[in-house]
Amino acid sequence: MNDSEPEPDVAVVPGEPDDYNRAHPSRPVLTLEVAESSLANDRGRKGSLYARAGLADYWVLNLIERALEVYRNPVADATAPFGWRYARLEVFDASARVSPLAKPDSSVRVADLLP
Repeated sequence: MNDSEPEPDVAVVPGEPDDYNRAHPSRPVLTLEVAESSLANDRGRKGSLYARAGLADYWVLNLIERALEVYRNPVADATAPFGWRYARLEVFDASARVSPLAKPDSSVRVADLLP
């Protein structure tokens, strides 16, 4: 499974739709997983894969705790499932606003992401 290519629930990519007529986007500026039953996997295995790929901004919408987990700063870690993990984790409740790294001048209300 080391060659696994995860499929995120949401991937925000740069450019226009026509930029991807011939190739699937490979460098999202923001990756989001919506997690309930998959929470442990999204935090662990998928998080390690995304960190290994160098994705700088990885968000997990934690439906169980009604919170947004924001993972940043991928670093090598031999103990992680795929040898990488995120060094920084911030958890935001429904009342918070979060700015993606790619658009620091804009923000998303966590409450707007929750069902």
